[in-house]
Amino acid sequence: MTSDPSPGPDTTPGLAYAHFQLAKALQSTQHHPDPQVRERAAARAERWRQILDHALRGTANYGSRTPFTELPAWATLEVATGGFATGRLLAGGEPTDYERTLSATVPGVRVEQMRLDLNLWHLTEAGLDHLQCMLGEGCYRIDLPEESALPMVAWLVEQGRIEQAHEVIEAIAPFFDRLRFFPARTESALPLPAEVSIFSAADVRQRLSQLSAQPRLAAQRRAIEMRLPLYDATIALFLATCVDGWPCQRYPDGWDASAKALLARIADARSAAGADSAEHKRRSSELFALLAVCAADASALNGRQVGRIRRIVDDFVRAHGAPGSPAHVARRRQQEREIASAPYRRIGHAVAARLAAYPGSEGIADFSALCEPITEEEAARFNIEPGLPLPDPVRARLLRCRRGTIAELVQAGIVTSSDTIARVLPALTAEIRSSELADPRLRHLYAATYRAFRKRRSLLLLNLQSQVRLNELPWVSVIAAYRASDSASTEMARAALVESAAVAITAFPHAILPNKLLNEFRALADSATLKLPLVDEIAADIFMGQFTNTFVDAARCAAQAVAGTLYAAYYDIDTDALAALPHRPETAKGSRRSKEAFDALSNLAARRAGLADTWGNVATNGTILEQSQILTTHNLAVLLEGAGLRAMLEPTLDALALKGFQWVCRRQQMRIAHWHGRLVMLKNTAYAWRQMVFFLSMLDDDRRRHALARIEAHFFAQPENFRSRFEPVMQGLRLAASGRPLPQQAPAPDGARVFTGWTTGPHWLLPSVR
Repeated sequence: MTSDPSPGPDTTPGLAYAHFQLAKALQSTQHHPDPQVRERAAARAERWRQILDHALRGTANYGSRTPFTELPAWATLEVATGGFATGRLLAGGEPTDYERTLSATVPGVRVEQMRLDLNLWHLTEAGLDHLQCMLGEGCYRIDLPEESALPMVAWLVEQGRIEQAHEVIEAIAPFFDRLRFFPARTESALPLPAEVSIFSAADVRQRLSQLSAQPRLAAQRRAIEMRLPLYDATIALFLATCVDGWPCQRYPDGWDASAKALLARIADARSAAGADSAEHKRRSSELFALLAVCAADASALNGRQVGRIRRIVDDFVRAHGAPGSPAHVARRRQQEREIASAPYRRIGHAVAARLAAYPGSEGIADFSALCEPITEEEAARFNIEPGLPLPDPVRARLLRCRRGTIAELVQAGIVTSSDTIARVLPALTAEIRSSELADPRLRHLYAATYRAFRKRRSLLLLNLQSQVRLNELPWVSVIAAYRASDSASTEMARAALVESAAVAITAFPHAILPNKLLNEFRALADSATLKLPLVDEIAADIFMGQFTNTFVDAARCAAQAVAGTLYAAYYDIDTDALAALPHRPETAKGSRRSKEAFDALSNLAARRAGLADTWGNVATNGTILEQSQILTTHNLAVLLEGAGLRAMLEPTLDALALKGFQWVCRRQQMRIAHWHGRLVMLKNTAYAWRQMVFFLSMLDDDRRRHALARIEAHFFAQPENFRSRFEPVMQGLRLAASGRPLPQQAPAPDGARVFTGWTTGPHWLLPSVR
């Protein structure tokens, strides 16, 4: 992947990116035909205006874990794409409906100081009783981690831990006027899910109830009801003039009158339908125009026009049959039945009404009642024919709130990426982590807090800073002493880690594990008492030329896993030297351009990329980061060896390699218009290729030869233009598989090349990707 140079780290990071996002949002607000899309775009534009305002005025320190110095790191900020905080506090802002309702029942609450007074009230005897009652019943909902602070205080007070309760209050009290530190009460308890769902029943109900008429379907209805009968009649008129297959040779009695009457009907239909910008491109419109010429003066038709009439009529009869023939009548009746069925939107509204009977905050396991055909009552209410089955598009939308295990949702096609797994895994991780707490009320509160915390968006961070961790929340850190892991909870966490990692890798073998999913793996590893050096993907535009020691540990683990394998040969890795990499000196942390500050892994990655320095523009950074992924296998070795995933994946490694290669072939042959899209494609296919090589490397010799043969067979089944372009990559794989050395930067004498996605100049695969 190549890129233009970017400003160095002393410049406000991502300012050009923020300008681009604002411009894109503004364009959507002005030109998108969907009003809902325009409304969402306007909200995005406002967020980017706030970000640019902070950047230009210097009121935000972007790149820091506390971009607004007056706020603590634990405060949940609104964060836009790229990690830019707008300055808005998600637990702040205008009072919620629940706060307004509660304020009406609490004496002495001032309208202008509602949040401050409500936070203070929860510390009174009545307020603490209210919170302790909610904890006992489980009737509360925590959407933001701040909302669990005062319930945690109430639990500590009940346990007689007054000093710890004071510690929490001292940390949060300065923000009582700005942040909401209590949850909303619910009518019933929200259970901890043993299963997960991507969307809740309420999410799907809202989407179905908002289905609107589709312009494409409306156009189809107009065509079948108005245009096609006129087209059929025009074909029939010209067929009546045919002699030996040529139209306009004879005109039966009354033909002129019929033609003029038909032209009048065509004019009326066009007037009723209004302007249609695409109408002039249709064959029907062309034939209508020729009919007008013929009806006015048949002798005015030239040979080319008659030939065109013959072509249109012959094509019509060949495709549909002559008007009035059994084949033609059957076709038109089928089209009429299709448009006679209710629009999807009305059926969607009926299904949305069915969902009202289900808890909105959960997914659904049993869809049998929801998928029944339309009832008599629904038919009368929504103006639908009774007995209609649910159309596939409505059924697909409905099933998005299906509840099940992650593996079941992947198999059903509802989980479509590792990023989606990262959205649902926190629910299971929260249950496992909370099992280490003895008190069921505290267990429920901790799990709810964990799930809310995992919804936080990551900040843009520089200089090896880390994102805020859950235990940094003052009201969570005080309960660390109450955690008591046992063998059962440890084994549960280990099993969850292995199973979820296996599902992510087997379902999406082409994709590197996203950072949010790695966060969950770290939490599970911590509960399982496993020391796993899992490494994040680092953005090239914020890389500072240094790696933490976690990367070094991951590289050492990878060295042991790939020593003597195809992977080490293909990427020319000195695994002995890699295993002996020293840790980065702690004194170097935070240093920028000093050569002495760069760690051994950065220097090694730079040398492998053919660079003289370990920091530069985006393209330079990208080549170094890609080399670090190669040297660490980007978590594959750590998970297979450190987490014990090898035994579970071993039977499918050859299938994973083939599946990854098939994905590379498809992506490489996609038509991508924009240059940035082509660069992203190159990067992602190179990452997928690297994972394929790793899977092959974990096979024994016989299985690897068989797997390589299947990969070659799939390659030779591809179009010739792709094969000729991609042949250097395949030759590189063959060369490494034969045990011969493979140069990393330049092509081998026979043209073989190592496939990497980042380069500092034009990519040798890119010119052919147009």
